[in-house]
Amino acid sequence: MLLGAILALQGSCGRGVPAPITILPPDQVYYSDESRLAESAEMVVRSHDEWRRVWGEITGSVTEPPAQDFRSTMLLVVNGGRMNPGDRVQIDRLERRGDELVVLYRIIEDCGTLLSDVFPVQVVRAERQNRPVRFEGRRVLAPHCR
Repeated sequence: MLLGAILALQGSCGRGVPAPITILPPDQVYYSDESRLAESAEMVVRSHDEWRRVWGEITGSVTEPPAQDFRSTMLLVVNGGRMNPGDRVQIDRLERRGDELVVLYRIIEDCGTLLSDVFPVQVVRAERQNRPVRFEGRRVLAPHCR
């Protein structure tokens, strides 16, 4: 009976084990509370033409965006949409999980009561990858609101 349990355990080793995770630090390119995009959005930008279009959408500007080398990098964008003053978006880290890149970010809600709107957006640079990108966001209350 013990031998059967050991053989069953050996046969299952390596199956169902999550893919290894490699954590990559985000490299911020741009942050603003005045995005021109009113709706929340998550985007991956892999070319200069895409970057020019996205830059125009988030800034409302027709000027050239900050230069990027899209041969070796790509950009990851999180736009929070309409939020309250003090609220912000924050890309915390990038993780390689198996065959995909996961962008972990938070929507940090402030406890303020100002009657106006902000539209936070963050853009970070990452090493160019052709793997699928998935965004995982969560809402949290700002620490000083607890």
